[in-house]
Amino acid sequence: MLSLNVGTMAQGTFNLDDESIPSGLVADAPGNWYSGTFGMEVWELNGTSIPAGINLSAAPGSGVLGYNVMVATGFVKEMTYAGQTTTGPDAFALGPADMSNVSPIGATVVVALAAWNTGAASWSAMLANANQATRAGVVAFVQPTGFYSGGLPPGLPGLGMSQDLVLSAIPEPPAAALAGLGGALLLLFRRRRCCARRTRSERA
Repeated sequence: MLSLNVGTMAQGTFNLDDESIPSGLVADAPGNWYSGTFGMEVWELNGTSIPAGINLSAAPGSGVLGYNVMVATGFVKEMTYAGQTTTGPDAFALGPADMSNVSPIGATVVVALAAWNTGAASWSAMLANANQATRAGVVAFVQPTGFYSGGLPPGLPGLGMSQDLVLSAIPEPPAAALAGLGGALLLLFRRRRCCARRTRSERA
């Protein structure tokens, strides 16, 4: 019973609102503010060290690479917001984000936001239906949190995101698959030629 209570209390809350900070959602390159439909996942990692390989320079596929590193380095998904609309150029205001896995209670942690520019219900759903217009990105940052047992006071910690969340193009799966197939065929062709030469030399 005690462990259940501790697990329930291990949490941290912050205000998921970028309207009061300079950073926001950007399409393809800094300064190109994004407005429109978006989805967002909130991930959390206890501690204050941001793993390398998440905050990559904007380029096609950088969002997918950053997401894979985030998952591989132990982040826990806390919540998903689907079918949201920006409140202005680059801006979103999603209210209090209550993360149940923060430990110790109300600690400063690393938060990662994974966002995409479609109405898909999740990151995986977005990837499954990605096309040339699909954009996605990830940004990780150190985030103070608070713990409140009796409602949310006005002093809720603000969003600690200090750089833009850049939504970049996603390489189309068919193109990537064809490239991989072409490489495999080339290796197979070279191996056959090599084996053929060996056979001839052995016969000689």
